[in-house]
Amino acid sequence: MNETKRKNRLIALTLAMFLGFFGIDRFYLGKWKTGILKGVTFGGLLFWWFIDGALLLLDAFFHSLGKEKGIIKDAAGNELKYGLSMYKFKNGRFERDWFK
Repeated sequence: MNETKRKNRLIALTLAMFLGFFGIDRFYLGKWKTGILKGVTFGGLLFWWFIDGALLLLDAFFHSLGKEKGIIKDAAGNELKYGLSMYKFKNGRFERDWFK
């Protein structure tokens, strides 16, 4: 899979937390239809905002623990890159996640 095409999980998480009310995280992931719907409903009256933020946070946490397949994917179905920490725990060892 081409690394340059993959979206950054940390950017999506940050956008979801601070601008998720307006669906900006969905636009970043290429999901523009649900981004418009989320923005019009003010983050699904905050429920959708909370769920998206929680799922992205869990996804980033699990990625840091070595899980390869994520919960959240971009519009094309591609996995997101990077977890919460610079290193991820995989196969009983720590390996670099950021700045490979």
